[in-house]
Amino acid sequence: MLNGILENAIVFGFLTIFSFGLLIISALSYKRSKNKKIIFINLVFILFLLKGILLSLSVFLLDLQDCISITILAILDLLILLLLFFAVLKKQ
Repeated sequence: MLNGILENAIVFGFLTIFSFGLLIISALSYKRSKNKKIIFINLVFILFLLKGILLSLSVFLLDLQDCISITILAILDLLILLLLFFAVLKKQ
């Protein structure tokens, strides 16, 4: 049981740290280029960061595990996909 919790904590922690790093990189990229497409990408990384934080906290807070459902995570994934779609379609 403890082994599964540790694996989840490592994976969710990596997701959180990696999405935060990519958010910083994309924010700096937007600051340099002022490309409107990057705003959508920033929002994608913010949602990934939010998802990572929720999943990381759910490993340690059992009350949060009851609140987070597959539906909520699927809605976040849907929003991420929509934002990526708009980033691809957005004209310069």
